[in-house]
Amino acid sequence: MYKELILYRNELKNSIVPRYKITGIVVEIVLSKEIFRRNSDMVDFLTEILGMTVKGYLLKSRTLIVAHCCRLITKSEDKEYVELKKKLYKYIDAQIKRLKEENDIKLKKNNFDGWIH
Repeated sequence: MYKELILYRNELKNSIVPRYKITGIVVEIVLSKEIFRRNSDMVDFLTEILGMTVKGYLLKSRTLIVAHCCRLITKSEDKEYVELKKKLYKYIDAQIKRLKEENDIKLKKNNFDGWIH
């Protein structure tokens, strides 16, 4: 999941990100068992990042959560969408740092570093 998060962060760095990409990134994050082991773990993500109110029946199924997230993203206004993109970028960046520390991931040295002087 670490490599996927790097790709998502790079996509979110662009100034214009289509809604379908944001929707796909959110779906991948919500369905990830590596980030959210239990459905109840994603309550903070849903409330802080997406601004969703979470009801009890919603937490029983990840597919229900995904459906609500998709509807929320597609119906969001431009101002809300830009804010969502910023929050999602910060969240993904924090998850990358967390996974890096937990799995003791070290950046690989580029073989071409010695050639460039």
